Amino acid sequence: MKKALVIEGNDGIRRLLIEVLTQEGYSVDATANGWQALARIRTCVPAVVLLDSKISDMRGIEVLIKISNSYPDLPIILIAHAGEKDVEVSLESGLVKYCMLKPFSLPDLIELLNSLEK
Repeated sequence: MKKALVIEGNDGIRRLLIEVLTQEGYSVDATANGWQALARIRTCVPAVVLLDSKISDMRGIEVLIKISNSYPDLPIILIAHAGEKDVEVSLESGLVKYCMLKPFSLPDLIELLNSLEK
């Protein structure tokens, strides 16, 4: 079974992502904490990471950099708000390859996930 890691600070969005990913055939691990996510990734590398740009203990971009440095081929979907400066810079520099802006469409997310499997 495919594994996904969800790192999302908002409880409601985190639960929604877990539900959608489960329906799409993923085994889902989820946390609101960046350091906890980094520890979990070291024990079991997922097929995809969904990462909120704003989490409580560190910036999402910091988590993205740490994951990307250790696992450069791991797809990371950054979930962000339009206008976030560090997100814009990261998109322009190529650090962020996949990004969904809040509020995002679930069908668009599913389409992106399906495209990553090809």
